[in-house]
Amino acid sequence: MRVRPLKAGLATGLVLLVSTQLSHAIDADDFAKKFVAAYASGGMTLEYSGISEDGDNLTLQGIRIGMDGEPEALDLGDLAFNGVSEDGSGGYLVARVTKDSIAYSSEEASFSLSDLVINNLKIPAEVKMETLDDVLWYDSASTGPLVVTFEETDVFKMASSTTSVTRTSDDSQMDFQVRMDGLGIDLSMVEDGQAKQAIDNMGYDFVSGDLVINGSWAPPTGELTLNRYALTLNDVGRLDLQFSISGYTLEFVQGLQKLQQQMASADEKAQQAMGLAALGMMQQLTFNSLSLRFDDASLTNKVLDMVAGQQGMTRDQMVQGLQGMLPFALAQLQNPEFQQRVSEAVGVYLSDPKNIEISARPSGPMPFASLAGAAMTAWQSLPEMLNVQVMANQ
Repeated sequence: MRVRPLKAGLATGLVLLVSTQLSHAIDADDFAKKFVAAYASGGMTLEYSGISEDGDNLTLQGIRIGMDGEPEALDLGDLAFNGVSEDGSGGYLVARVTKDSIAYSSEEASFSLSDLVINNLKIPAEVKMETLDDVLWYDSASTGPLVVTFEETDVFKMASSTTSVTRTSDDSQMDFQVRMDGLGIDLSMVEDGQAKQAIDNMGYDFVSGDLVINGSWAPPTGELTLNRYALTLNDVGRLDLQFSISGYTLEFVQGLQKLQQQMASADEKAQQAMGLAALGMMQQLTFNSLSLRFDDASLTNKVLDMVAGQQGMTRDQMVQGLQGMLPFALAQLQNPEFQQRVSEAVGVYLSDPKNIEISARPSGPMPFASLAGAAMTAWQSLPEMLNVQVMANQ
């Protein structure tokens, strides 16, 4: 007597289970549409031939990526999106994006990249550029080896890379970190005769090193700060760049992207006009600070030895000659006090190459418009306006 109620109950439960699962199924076409739109907001194009589903895993098939206005595109193949879910606001969250290998080749050049992984990708419902939730976003990414080949020679290599991005709880700031390890650059392919001879003389046919980048961006104020951009080349030296600007807001970024899209489809005359418009947009930015530092590992002495040998001098004679020439070379700056500071710092560095740094840290933010005006009317005043300092062996 209980068979019918039991069967009816099981059937009802099964219907509810299936209907619940169907109601939460991912709309693959909508996902693909919004991913393409978000990717295209950066001035890129993305096409695909199809999409397959397996639960909460989706695969975009036959992907081709390119740039607006450029006829050539890169065949990326299939891209796997694992752990896809709706974010509750019309967008999507992806736990992990993976691609085993990416390769491209032409008659002369080729490159390959392996083991691409992107974690916690966020795809917005609509790219409005009003908040960070409106842009394509991810928490971290990594790759394996990258190799660029030219005429059967590996001219550039990278063993691995990692990128991470974090946001504050109120979205007032995001911090980013990038690291590229195992860099290798083959300079033996340089064709210019003088440059190749210099490279050979200094023993820099192949250089290796790494790159570290970290900084922050505050969208409400548009303050973009690069705390560190350090390129280290073994037995050469380390170049470290730091800067800070303001005004780089989401609205500013959106304006640049729209201008870029318009330029991609415009003729040459229209592109020139839009180039002037881009310069006008730069007036919205404010300069805060800049620092460029070089820590020598052997480059400076090798250059001095090479040039001294070509001139039939010793290194000391070469250094003394350069120190004597500096004041005359800098005289065209028409700023005696600044000329003196630069001459002293460069002289100290050449005598004992350790490190040299040039910095510009004005007492307050300087609008780019003010700097452009000074550069055109009284460029001699720029060192004082920007509080430019040159220091050696600090």
